[in-house]
Amino acid sequence: MKNLSLLQKKASMALFLCMSVGLFSCSTEEEFSPVNEKVIPALEVSKMSDWLPNTRSSFDESDDMPVLHFKDEQACNETIAKLNEMDKEERETYFKNIGFDGAYTIWNHADEELEQIFEIEDSIRFEKEISSYKEKYDNIFAFNTVDTYDATPYLTFTDDDLSLVGNIKGYVVIGNTLKMPENNTPTFDVDDEVATTAVASGPIEPGFKGFKNAALSIKNGKYKSTMTIGRIVNGNSFAVEFVTKKKQFLWKKSVSASYSAELEMQSSKFHHKNVVICPNGCKVSILNLRIETVGDVFNAHVRNFKCSRGNSTGSQSFNNIQVI
Repeated sequence: MKNLSLLQKKASMALFLCMSVGLFSCSTEEEFSPVNEKVIPALEVSKMSDWLPNTRSSFDESDDMPVLHFKDEQACNETIAKLNEMDKEERETYFKNIGFDGAYTIWNHADEELEQIFEIEDSIRFEKEISSYKEKYDNIFAFNTVDTYDATPYLTFTDDDLSLVGNIKGYVVIGNTLKMPENNTPTFDVDDEVATTAVASGPIEPGFKGFKNAALSIKNGKYKSTMTIGRIVNGNSFAVEFVTKKKQFLWKKSVSASYSAELEMQSSKFHHKNVVICPNGCKVSILNLRIETVGDVFNAHVRNFKCSRGNSTGSQSFNNIQVI
């Protein structure tokens, strides 16, 4: 009996030693595990000064600007794709959650401020508020140098992607590289009547060229929406541009909206009609239609042109449109 008890004690001691060794081995593995190595986030908010050369002798206010730092190009593209699927409120919530005020949020806040000014019915007060507004944002945005009665704030660069993820100057960090917009100039909207009487001292919409006598406008209170049939400049496709302006006294501002219209196009070798949709935030709808398919001269019929800014609709026919 004593021998049996002695054997049980020895067995218990052996089991205790095995468990102790096992626990020590596990803790040792965890201590030296690569899991504890620093993980680079796909996206973080950083400062411009963190990515500027240390050799700079002067300090600029832009050095303290926030900038989005993406782990790599893929992380940047995935974020842009995700933002493109969101509406305005979802985007604002997203940027608020990550603590980033960039081109998108700053421009939207400025636009909302201008929208309130355009509700002022007293002309003297309105003029004063417009003057103060342009002075306030003079060093942040660009203002139309072609149409001086356009109060719209324009980003100082032209890039659809960077207008979403870039800071107010269009900068973004990908990997360890600070990148700036390739087109570091604003793009102004210019009405046809202004374009024919003014010499453009700034860039106009790059990508789209409207055809002569191929535009239809509708009005909803202070809002005037225009659709223009045209083409993509650096391509071979037909396209339709949609623009809405809000007018108060002599002044105007660009307004975001969504659009739809039935478009029928007919030539000696082509006849087709479909519905053109342009979602909020977009200005140009590219048609899946090559110019050589239709030809250099065609007729167009627009029916039921609508804008989300009101209930008005418009229809019009255009004959012998020349492709330019």
